[in-house]
Amino acid sequence: MQNPKLNEEEDQSDLEEKFYLRRLDAGLFTLQLVDYIMLDICSSGPPSIKQRVLQILNLRGGSIKTIRNVMREYAGNLGDAKDESLKEAEQQRILQLVDRF
Repeated sequence: MQNPKLNEEEDQSDLEEKFYLRRLDAGLFTLQLVDYIMLDICSSGPPSIKQRVLQILNLRGGSIKTIRNVMREYAGNLGDAKDESLKEAEQQRILQLVDRF
């Protein structure tokens, strides 16, 4: 006989995963991709690029905090990598980009 609390936790985990997948289908994936590119360009390009990105964000009512949150969530939900060390390396890279932004 299974523990009811375990089943409840599994159900909650399944619901969270389904909700995340629906968000990905509804445009979250595109947002994550754009944010990833923006962070990479801002961290590896000249300072004027980051200044321009921040200026555009300000004009459009966006915030650095939102971008950081999206990318932290992305790093935390990276796909099923066959090699766990590659997954962890990519997570660290993303989190370093977030910290530099």
